[in-house]
Amino acid sequence: MTVMQTDFDQIEADFWRQYLKNYSDFEGVSPHQLVINNYENIFTQSGAFDLTIDMESGRCYDSNDNTHTITEFVAGLRDESLSETKSHLNVEYTRWTEQEKARKENLLFVRDSENYRWKKRSGQDSFEEVTDFDIVLNSVIERYDIKKQQWERYYEATLRYERLDRFITKEISLDPADVHSKDDFSKAVWEKDILQVKNMRRGEMRNFWHHVHNEFNPRIVREYNHYGFIEFGEKKNKTKYFLAENVLIEFPSQKNEPLKLIDKEKGAFPVDDNKYVKPPEDAINLPRFDLGLAKNGIYKDMMNKLLDDQAFERQLDKVEDRFCKMIGGESRHSQWGKLIIGYVFSYLFFDDIYDRFNHIIFLYLYGEGNVGKGELAKLIQDFYGINHLDSLNTPTARPVDNALEQKSQIPQWIDEHVPEVPGKDAKIKDQVWNSLFELKPRPTSMQKNGTWATERKEVRTMPLFCSNFKPKTDHLLSRCLILKYTKQKRGDEEHVQWLKNNRDRLQLLMLSYMQHYSLMDRQAFIWDVERMRNKLKSEVKQELERKAGNALLQDRQISQFAVLITVRHWLEKDYRQKITNIARESRTLDNEEDETHREILQEQIDDQLKGMLDQKLYLFVKNEVVRSAIVAAHHDPLSNYIETIGTLIQAKEINQSHFNWTDDGHLKIWAKAVWDLYIKSKRGTEEIVRRETVENKLKQFSETNPDGSLKTVNWTIYYGDNEQPKETIRKKGFYIKHAYTNELFRNAFKFDTLGPSKSQVEKPETLEDDPNSIAGYEPAKDDTDINEDLPF
Repeated sequence: MTVMQTDFDQIEADFWRQYLKNYSDFEGVSPHQLVINNYENIFTQSGAFDLTIDMESGRCYDSNDNTHTITEFVAGLRDESLSETKSHLNVEYTRWTEQEKARKENLLFVRDSENYRWKKRSGQDSFEEVTDFDIVLNSVIERYDIKKQQWERYYEATLRYERLDRFITKEISLDPADVHSKDDFSKAVWEKDILQVKNMRRGEMRNFWHHVHNEFNPRIVREYNHYGFIEFGEKKNKTKYFLAENVLIEFPSQKNEPLKLIDKEKGAFPVDDNKYVKPPEDAINLPRFDLGLAKNGIYKDMMNKLLDDQAFERQLDKVEDRFCKMIGGESRHSQWGKLIIGYVFSYLFFDDIYDRFNHIIFLYLYGEGNVGKGELAKLIQDFYGINHLDSLNTPTARPVDNALEQKSQIPQWIDEHVPEVPGKDAKIKDQVWNSLFELKPRPTSMQKNGTWATERKEVRTMPLFCSNFKPKTDHLLSRCLILKYTKQKRGDEEHVQWLKNNRDRLQLLMLSYMQHYSLMDRQAFIWDVERMRNKLKSEVKQELERKAGNALLQDRQISQFAVLITVRHWLEKDYRQKITNIARESRTLDNEEDETHREILQEQIDDQLKGMLDQKLYLFVKNEVVRSAIVAAHHDPLSNYIETIGTLIQAKEINQSHFNWTDDGHLKIWAKAVWDLYIKSKRGTEEIVRRETVENKLKQFSETNPDGSLKTVNWTIYYGDNEQPKETIRKKGFYIKHAYTNELFRNAFKFDTLGPSKSQVEKPETLEDDPNSIAGYEPAKDDTDINEDLPF
């Protein structure tokens, strides 16, 4: 080998890529990569990750615009003089160029890029044309085929050819079947233009494609069917990224590394050795962050703007204050602003929350129209750069299936949601949400290989509900944290406008906190959540025993509130560090066998925990949980229903065609007609009770058939002084004996004015002996000082 004199300013990028792989830090350099960003700067003492290595220009740049040659960089790597490194590189470059020359001389198929042809070697120095076009293989696309339940590969290529003295390029896609034979390949390119494949024998096509593949070493692009948080890599060594429309976010693997904001390279984001990722081809309204312009493949200016811990907390306080005032003004209700902040960042702890509780968080915003629920939902989206058009409006179940699969750990806004309410058609039954709450896919039908089969889509995120109606069934009531948004409680419009005008600040907070995403002690986080949950549950239970012994705890809601409180605290560096240390001490405490020493250590831990909690936020949540439990315990659907009927009787919308008092004080009610009029009056409100609830209660006091169904009731309506028969009612209904003895029925059905007038009805002496009597039934009275609606 004759060593040539190298012009170091003319060394090809291909050589630098190959050569740098000799060093462990550069083993992952892609075959097409031209720039290496954020490498540790060996020219400074700071050890900052700010060095950019440009292999095409042969130079290195740092954040202070200092410039060095790659040759100087290699000298630093080798810890030797520049002259020694140049001698070493002379030998390496000479060897590389000779190897490249020998490799090309032995190829069966060669590319004639100047004449837009591919040729086949027919002799030592002779070639024959196999295509009258040039084909450049750009990418191998990996796409998941849900019908086959496997990853499929496709090719993206560029055709280059001359036509009437014009140079033409066309982008094409090829299936693997298109390159299996000459005929298939000919057909695929002929459809793009009148292009020919020739001089190729049967069986040579696969050999030809093998040469094309080796010539371009195409990048491998994995097209995900979801975006947001994705995982890439082998099963045992998967790495998490955040995938958006215009950026791939790579989280630091060690403390001093920066968060990397990676730009697209020809439509895909680089992640590994010649490996790339991209969002779904058919996705619309992808998250998009405002990052400015990218330089050398990264958004370096934005990376330099990311907030340190102190700046983050200052900005967070400003944003949180606006949320508090926007939602609750100066009232205690303003603490919901802190919970909303906790909810926004809880998506980063999505896996941890589910792994601990086997369910996620359902946040349900409800209230009358035009009170600001939608604006709040949009602001939550703003943290993730989500387009405000990206919402599902009163959707059916299928679009929800698709959306919850396509989004991964980012908010999915379910707008104008109509829960399952008696008298209203619900497009999605409340029970459907049960499985989604636990990330269990809903089984649906799909066509697979010409037949119908069951399909289960992944559930990768949490829905954010907006509605004019409060849920009425336990399916949602027991699973949702419900924020009632009202004009009376919310603050001035200026707070909404300020937040809308500071969308970039919300994004900056999210990006800055993502710096800590992969570095946090997740065990400590879950320990803290469980500690918060136990504390909240214990104190609420004690309060309920004192105020309302019949109230029931809602474990799911306590767990969700505990998560939001904990996440909010974990946004603060000091809290995060202290609680991580305490959690580790607590874990060692579990192994302590000496009971006395154990108690001493526990006291020390308890002392450390004092003063760390936001008492105002915690007490607000505690009071809300207590209040809701008491209201739920005293909530009496039958009383609400009967009182509404009384209002309709007063308005003469329900009359004696619908009910009748007998001479001995029994009450007959035409069940369906009265229910229909009730529904008509309540339509458009969130106050409707469940039909089966009130009917089952009324059946307990009514005569029924042996099978439990309603009997037929009948009565005759008279009119005029001669009491002439007007109409005879004969319908399925309730027959409630001695109804006049209960004040609820007596008042609602106007016994004193519409009851029997011929004789004075007297109360039976022993109503307890009458199994159908309701004299002992009294509607629940709320003796607490709670005047607001049930909050969740």
